[in-house]
Amino acid sequence: MKQKVAAGLMLLSGLTHPSQLLIYGTSDPNLVNSSLAGMLFLVVGACLLTGKRWSLWLGVALPLLFGLGASYRIVTQDVTPFSYFHTAIDFIVVALCALQLREEPQPAV
Repeated sequence: MKQKVAAGLMLLSGLTHPSQLLIYGTSDPNLVNSSLAGMLFLVVGACLLTGKRWSLWLGVALPLLFGLGASYRIVTQDVTPFSYFHTAIDFIVVALCALQLREEPQPAV
């Protein structure tokens, strides 16, 4: 269940990242870059929907990196409400995927 919720949040984030360009325009290159990079979360969300264990690792690694970068931007730059929304989603997904990894038994080698 956690993996499906994380997938939904990643898909939502992947859609809302570029949608902020409709609201704020394309004049700020930082906003354009983060919007385009955020579309990578569509891939992460789709991978999480597969239910594979490796996708949980992807669901921990990429949102953690993006969340840390977004946290830095929140402190150092002029940000939009989307910045807070996307950062919260990143860290929620990291927690959900990490909890799911912890609960699932390791496959035998």
